[in-house]
Amino acid sequence: MGKFSQYKVQLASLNDGHYEQDFECGSEFFKNMENPDIIASDVHVHLDLEKKNDSYDCTFTCKGLMQVPCDRCLDPIDIDVDTTYHITVKYGEDYNDETDDLLIIPQSDTYINVAYMLYDTLVLTIPLRHVHPLGKCNRAMAAALSKHRSIGVDDTDEDFDDVSEQIDSEIETE
Repeated sequence: MGKFSQYKVQLASLNDGHYEQDFECGSEFFKNMENPDIIASDVHVHLDLEKKNDSYDCTFTCKGLMQVPCDRCLDPIDIDVDTTYHITVKYGEDYNDETDDLLIIPQSDTYINVAYMLYDTLVLTIPLRHVHPLGKCNRAMAAALSKHRSIGVDDTDEDFDDVSEQIDSEIETE
């Protein structure tokens, strides 16, 4: 049994109509995808599939939480996941995924494995820059960072926030 066998969606045996399927994308999912940037994950995915004639209309609704390291202090930061992904699947002569909203699979395939679709969808929900709100970062790590950047830090929140803002502005201008 493969790492992603629970992400298979049977297509060939379906009659016209509406179908539903659920998936879980937990920490093990991202570990199997060999993505060390996701510290933890608890994302539920619901698939609504509508088969009409030779077309499979798939809508994935993803909701949950992922944890990634803060860009500033490296402590975990929670990323809320609430997104949808829509794709139409059809049978054809050869595999073709050149467009974002249409996937053509060979006639010989009886199912699609949606693991990589889900992975791409979930990873794209992570902001390019993920930092804690000002004053919420790990103070020891921020102090060490500021020391190496030749910026002085006191133990007061105001000074820490000023340093955080200064570091952020330096990062943005680099």
